[in-house]
Amino acid sequence: MTALAVALLACLFAALMLAYLLRTSSSLARWLGARHAHTAEQELADLFIFISAKGLSGLCVAVAAVGVLLVLAAGAPPLLAVPVGLLALLSPRWLVAGLRRRRTKRVLQQLPDALTLLAGLLRSGHGLTQGLALLALRQSAPLQQELQLLLRKHRLGLPLDTVLAQLHQRIPEPDVALLAMAIRCSRELGGNLAESLQRLADGLRGRLILQSKIQALTSQGRLQGVIVGLLPIGLMLVLAWLDPAPMKLLWVTPAGWAALALIAVLESVGFYLIRRIVSIDV
Repeated sequence: MTALAVALLACLFAALMLAYLLRTSSSLARWLGARHAHTAEQELADLFIFISAKGLSGLCVAVAAVGVLLVLAAGAPPLLAVPVGLLALLSPRWLVAGLRRRRTKRVLQQLPDALTLLAGLLRSGHGLTQGLALLALRQSAPLQQELQLLLRKHRLGLPLDTVLAQLHQRIPEPDVALLAMAIRCSRELGGNLAESLQRLADGLRGRLILQSKIQALTSQGRLQGVIVGLLPIGLMLVLAWLDPAPMKLLWVTPAGWAALALIAVLESVGFYLIRRIVSIDV
């Protein structure tokens, strides 16, 4: 009777755990679906990358499956495959952040030459709206896309100051804020807008040159940070391949898990400190 009771309790506990896991996985799936839908419809669309929510979810599931299979094929414990799969499912947010930084950097690089061209168009007798339209035709993406979006909103009836403020919201950089302020001040207070844009273009171009010099001078420090960060991981993988028996303790024992957690924390702190040292704001 006692053995039967224990067996029944064990079956009941297993059924409750299974129901809890199914409910949790269902809630997690709905949350990830909503997150992917927001990423696809809002954040990626703002970057002019159009993909359906189902397509993004399918891509994340495929990446997660490949990551889990690689972890299992490497001989790591199955428990390690869980965070790898979750990180792959959450990767779109980091991907969007990286794409946004890259797009913003490209827009800022295009802005000085675009302002110089706009100043020339204004000097030749074109109006501001007409000059922006001609400028949009002569620029490449992503600045061309931003100018075309700005002009569409203006043609639909929004004031130019409003669409410039929205442009600054899409690209929250001081360079874009200076451009919006120069145009707004010229429209409200008067003055030579062409000369203001030319001076702004010269200032932004000088700032880009200074940033390029700083990037070149700090490139060795950034490379050292990458090497120092990847060296322990590479060494651990090499030792696991050459002598797997001792290294197996890292994957199957609590002390090994604690050591891996400590390594991850120290790696993150070291990488963050090196990035802070070599990052210089202009």
